[in-house]
Parts: sequence; C-alpha cells; structure tokens
Amino acid sequence: MGNEEVDIILEFARGEEKAFRVLYDRYAVALRYFAAKYVSDENVIEDILQDAFVALWEKRTEFRVENAVKAYLYKVVRHDCLNLIRHKQVENKYAEKILQEGDEAESFLDQILESEIFQVLLTVFDELSPACKEVYRMSLNGDSHEEIARKLNISINTVKKHKNNANHYMKERLKNVLSILLWIS
Repeated sequence: MGNEEVDIILEFARGEEKAFRVLYDRYAVALRYFAAKYVSDENVIEDILQDAFVALWEKRTEFRVENAVKAYLYKVVRHDCLNLIRHKQVENKYAEKILQEGDEAESFLDQILESEIFQVLLTVFDELSPACKEVYRMSLNGDSHEEIARKLNISINTVKKHKNNANHYMKERLKNVLSILLWIS
C-alpha cells in the first residue's frame, strides 16, 4: 500500500472533500459500468451512484484502506441495483394482477358487495332456531334427508319441516336484499 493511498484514506476519514473527490474520480466510471449490468436507465444509475457515495461519506471514518472503500462501493451499488430490480418485479406483478381483475374500482365494489351479502346471509342464518340451523347446515353439506334424520335421531318428516321452515324464513327475510341485487345487476 503506497503512501498516496494511505494519505487519501486518512484525509477522507478526516472529512477532506478533496480526498472524497479523488475517490469519486477513481471509482465512478467503473461503478457506472457495473450498475449498467443491472439497470439500463442512466438517470437511475446516477441516483444509485450518488446514494452509494453519500453512504460512503457517512461511513468515512470506518475505512483504513482504499480496497475497503472500493469493496464497499461495489457492494452498495449491487445491493441498490438488486433492490430496484426486486421493486420493479413487485410493481409488475401488482400491475398484472390489477389488469387480470379488470377495472379496479368495479372489482373493489364487487368485493364490498359480496362481503355485505355474505354478512346479511350469515345474520339471517344465525336467526334460525338451533334445530332448523343444524338441519339446514347438514343439507348444505350434501347430507340427504335420510342421513340427517339418522344422525340427529329425528324423523324424515321433521327434517323436511325444519328445512321448509328455514327456507321460508330466509326467503322472507332476504326478499328485499334479492330485490336490491336484481336492481343493481
């Protein structure tokens, strides 16, 4: 390690702007070329370099040899380039998702409407008597009248009665909701 290199690092550590300029002039071109391997936009590359040299300046007291400065700069530039690439990939995935879903506002409103309808259905279902609710739930799960009667130890006619009562009650409670849905669509 030559005296000039030691002097530059010592001056740089003391905050000498002239030493900083020497380091910038030595490494900026190579770092620009290095960053171009990851990023094609010249303005973005300049921002990355500027950020790297600002970070270097902030840590200037930590360096004892010029090779450490050089290694640090390459590491920061690479890290920033990779972060930028990752960020762009996330943006692209999000944009694709939005395009696939169609119009964002319409999709958002559809999701709200679906959630509200689900909440109304759940509320009305919870208003059923426990026996009607159990029979209806089992029926929705695909159990036949015979299976429900056997599992609950009740007659098939009782199963039909509970199911009929549940259907009638829910139809009556939801008729306004159904009218609104037909009007909206």
